[in-house]
Amino acid sequence: MLETAITRSGAELGSSKAASKGRMASTAPLKRADARRSNRLAWLVVEGQDQRFHAAMRDYAEDGAKLTVSGLMGIPDRFFLYVEPDSVRYDCNVLEQRGNTVRVAFTARAENVRFRDDRRA
Repeated sequence: MLETAITRSGAELGSSKAASKGRMASTAPLKRADARRSNRLAWLVVEGQDQRFHAAMRDYAEDGAKLTVSGLMGIPDRFFLYVEPDSVRYDCNVLEQRGNTVRVAFTARAENVRFRDDRRA
């Protein structure tokens, strides 16, 4: 009888853990369905400057992305973002900034453009 009670309480504990996991998952913030999560090597370049700053592009979609920028004290409201593996340049507007993480909107896209090639032109 005691073994039955222990087994039953263990089963109830397991079901309550599963129920709490379900509740926790439902309170998590929703992500955009079209956003892809992956780190991409990118370079942030301010118009008229030759210097570039490393940026990790995450949670990106066709209309914008979340960036983590290193080595830059102040992030301007508008800049170019060169995504080297894809050979793409985006014109970006900052929507939100928290420390070295920014959320940007893409206003224009140029294909087959790399920073080192665009700098020579």
